Amino acid sequence: MFIGTIIVSILFGFLSTARPLLIQYAFDHYILTYDTDGLLHIILFIVLLLLLEAFFNFIFIYRSNFLAQKIIKIIRSEVFSKILSFKVKYFDSIPTGQLITRVISDMESIASIFSQGLLVVFGDIFKMIVIIICMFFVNWELAFISLTFLPFLVLSTIFFQRYMQSAFIDVRRYISKMNIFLYEHIIGMNIIQIFGKEAHELKLFKTINSLHRDAHIKTVLYFSIFLPIVDVFSAIAMGLLVWYGATQAVTQNNITIGEIIAFILFINMLFRPLRGIADRFNVLQMGMVAANRVFKTLNETNSLEFISEDVRSNKIINGEIIFKNVSFSYKEKEPVLKDINLQIKANETLAIIGPTGSGKTTIINLLMKWYDILEGDIIINNQNIRDISIKDLRTSIGVVLQDNFFIADTLMQNIKFFNKVSDAEVYAAVDKIGLKDFINKFPNRYDYYVGERGSGLSEGEKQLISFLRTYLLNPSYLILDEATSSMDPSTEILIQKSIRNITKERTSIIIAHRLSTIKYADKIVVLERGKIMESGNHLELINLNGKYSNYYYQQFIKN
Repeated sequence: MFIGTIIVSILFGFLSTARPLLIQYAFDHYILTYDTDGLLHIILFIVLLLLLEAFFNFIFIYRSNFLAQKIIKIIRSEVFSKILSFKVKYFDSIPTGQLITRVISDMESIASIFSQGLLVVFGDIFKMIVIIICMFFVNWELAFISLTFLPFLVLSTIFFQRYMQSAFIDVRRYISKMNIFLYEHIIGMNIIQIFGKEAHELKLFKTINSLHRDAHIKTVLYFSIFLPIVDVFSAIAMGLLVWYGATQAVTQNNITIGEIIAFILFINMLFRPLRGIADRFNVLQMGMVAANRVFKTLNETNSLEFISEDVRSNKIINGEIIFKNVSFSYKEKEPVLKDINLQIKANETLAIIGPTGSGKTTIINLLMKWYDILEGDIIINNQNIRDISIKDLRTSIGVVLQDNFFIADTLMQNIKFFNKVSDAEVYAAVDKIGLKDFINKFPNRYDYYVGERGSGLSEGEKQLISFLRTYLLNPSYLILDEATSSMDPSTEILIQKSIRNITKERTSIIIAHRLSTIKYADKIVVLERGKIMESGNHLELINLNGKYSNYYYQQFIKN
């Protein structure tokens, strides 16, 4: 398609250049000789040529824009595919708004490379070359006069583009900053209003907005200087042409009126693309800045192999999980886990408790391969986790996190959550884990509309739906991370019964602050500062009269 569009632009360039030559011929052979029949024929031919020119122009514009949209469709899909493959660690350091900029606004700048930049520049340059050749073919003296200032214009174009490029980099940078700022503040709007910081945040946004405006105005300034220079040189070249051509036509009679008129048209056609090329270079530079940023994201190495739905998974059979001398840190010299040794037997439920920052959630991060183990090994059903594919691992482990993700859709679609399960399977799962009354309390039941980010649902309701969603995956292993942290007492009782039923047939890990959730666990581990301080079942740890019993009495006795 790119090559075909180039060919169309070449044909368009030839047709455009033929028009001044035909007008020259009409003047010299028909108008000055009063040949009305010949003039009529050539006018009809010029009209036909104009129609062809308009047709090729339409084809060129349509194909170049169509090509641009096809290209960014492919690149945008590749970028989003790459984002899906990034390790969780990548999102710890990259603002979400920046990634939104890469997928949305940067893509539009790349599209403009093809729709308004590269192909148009090629067409304009080709047309200019053809015009210059025709000028020398018609009259080399007038050609030299007309092109006197062309080298100065070319140098001016190069000079101004260097300054424009730095300004365009600033423009793209501030667009990214605005996207980041806007995303963060929409997500955190309730916190901003709670602390009464609306005026302060508006002031910060105005600062970023002003910087973006200033960067844009800088590009406009350079461009507004360049265009008058082109116009001045074009006018001077035309004045010299008319003066020299008219003098030669009167005194020497070696230049015709038709040639002078043809050269006036040639100069307009030559300098107009030159003005346009400066604008096209602006588009190209903005597109190239955006492309560099997009391809930097595509070339990012902090990612896992992307797994499509077509890749079959081999679910890991339910078995034991072993941690051998596992140590980990998110930042160098700041260890989160220190020499962890754990054994969770098949169908056993392990509960992990400990203060905030003790490393509980880090254990899940390592089990799910969201982060790579630095030291030690994790064995799942006699397989080292390093040798297990991401697809096999994540289809085998069901996780209910404290933070839940919801789509703006019906309750049923949020329960299925893109999984290939039938309505009947959902009904059966709801009955089995005792959530029928919970579903029935919603207006329209399964057709109840859930808003963006789960609006319309309480935190406890979100966690129940997330729990049901995970159960439908029928995983071999189950992980609950603070799954009852936001539930009221009645909802907590409901989920506790479900947890005991579901974990009977699965190797499970429960992380919780509320000890009522884990009293029935086969083994309980107390974690502090990345180390295992105590281990045993509920009665053993109560009788030990150590940290666990201290937590227990604080929650149940003092309350």
